[in-house]
Amino acid sequence: MRLSLSPDTARALNLIGMLGMVGVLLGAYVYQFTYHELPCTLCMLQRVAMIGVAFGAAMNVMLGPDPRHYGVCLVSAVFGGVISIRQSLLHINPFFDTKTGLPTMDAGSNPPFGEAVFGYHLYIWGLVLFAFVILAVGIVQLFGGQFERREVTSGALMRLGALGVGLLFLTVAAEAATTFMECGIGDCPNDGGWNWWIFR
Repeated sequence: MRLSLSPDTARALNLIGMLGMVGVLLGAYVYQFTYHELPCTLCMLQRVAMIGVAFGAAMNVMLGPDPRHYGVCLVSAVFGGVISIRQSLLHINPFFDTKTGLPTMDAGSNPPFGEAVFGYHLYIWGLVLFAFVILAVGIVQLFGGQFERREVTSGALMRLGALGVGLLFLTVAAEAATTFMECGIGDCPNDGGWNWWIFR
């Protein structure tokens, strides 16, 4: 029995995925401004990966399902997963001095970054999210039929897709603006403090 998925259904699933990723990015903003903690460099790279996943899904919505668009999602999710693992490993061993790179007996040298959400820090949730994206995209690609035609039969779906893509672009613009406010044209601070570059 051949697994099949209609192009419109695939577009709808990608729209849900894109909006979910935008929701995660907006949730990170709520967290950022609620706790007055600016994202670290690794946190920003995870957000870039989330944007990449969202853009891959957006291409599937607006241009039609294509293995290359799913590829953008997968490559972005793998990149984000590697960054999440890197950041998680930095905080698993608290006896590691981040300045010298040498083991230390100071247990407070590398504490967890930021406030926990439901018991886990955002970089752990990022790893869970990217793993889910890789699994979901892999499963959806098993279904044929979605790549057989490009035209869309639902005008409502395309209108919702256009609104979703507009929200994605607004989110990316806000990310770019606040990143510039935090980092300027130099290195970004990694202390998580509420110190904007424009006020320094």
